[in-house]
Amino acid sequence: MSWILYTIAATALQTFRNLEQKSLNKKLDVLTVSWSRYILLLPFALAVAFYTFSSVTAGFIFYCFVTAIFQVAGNIFLLKTFQSKNFSIGIAFYKTETLQAMIIGLIFFGESVSLAGFIAIMVAMSGVILMSGLAFDGGVKKFTKSLKNKSTLYGILTGFCFSISAFNLKEAYEILVSLEYSNIKAATTVLLWVICFQNILFTAVKLYQKRFVQDLKSLVCLENKYTFFKTSIFSFLGSICWFVAYGVGKVVYVKAVGQTELIFALVVSHFILKETLKKSEIIGIVLTSAGILALILFH
Repeated sequence: MSWILYTIAATALQTFRNLEQKSLNKKLDVLTVSWSRYILLLPFALAVAFYTFSSVTAGFIFYCFVTAIFQVAGNIFLLKTFQSKNFSIGIAFYKTETLQAMIIGLIFFGESVSLAGFIAIMVAMSGVILMSGLAFDGGVKKFTKSLKNKSTLYGILTGFCFSISAFNLKEAYEILVSLEYSNIKAATTVLLWVICFQNILFTAVKLYQKRFVQDLKSLVCLENKYTFFKTSIFSFLGSICWFVAYGVGKVVYVKAVGQTELIFALVVSHFILKETLKKSEIIGIVLTSAGILALILFH
């Protein structure tokens, strides 16, 4: 059950990373904000990739590359969701990633869930949708019309990309475990290989845009450097926890427990930002907590 502790730690770290990233998002473009998560650790990533290159398999490198592509795409879609007018709708559909992961895992990766697990996931997901602020009080017609916007698409694509990346990093992780790597060492090695590929992708894009030097200076300038540093550290530590959790546990269950992220976000907004919780958000917290607790108790 260690995956539960790693997942909760990951969601807490991700909540703080999102706060820092949201601050950068007000000053820089989406691609540069996404890049901020990966570039600081590039020297360490290159060193680990060079050191382990002779011992890893072609399959491992492939899974890391696919993970990198879909993580980058998912993060870009997520930032697009944050910027959209119908933010709450996009986030609600992003949080369907647990359901998407359940379908993807069953069809492509042979990962199934029990009936009890399925019910717990559905209860938790209904709570997440309520916490996301999705309004149901305008009637079916108005609700249906509200779904026909970019926020819905961004949210679904975010969940899809993160689901694909999770299954691929699990495959890479399991290859290293078969080579007698410890859980932490396997997760860290996969992460640093993924960071290498992510930096290659961002460097190629920035060079194509002819903005590599300009955007790099923007990240590390005096005004942004502390936020950039904290974003990188929270992202790195959180990613290690996510990678271990995905490797040790089932991807679908990890994503379900990972919905505690939204609870953390609401708690932070209430106690730190002094925002008042709505009735639907409180009900959502109760439902999500009940679903996650059931998942923990029965698995």
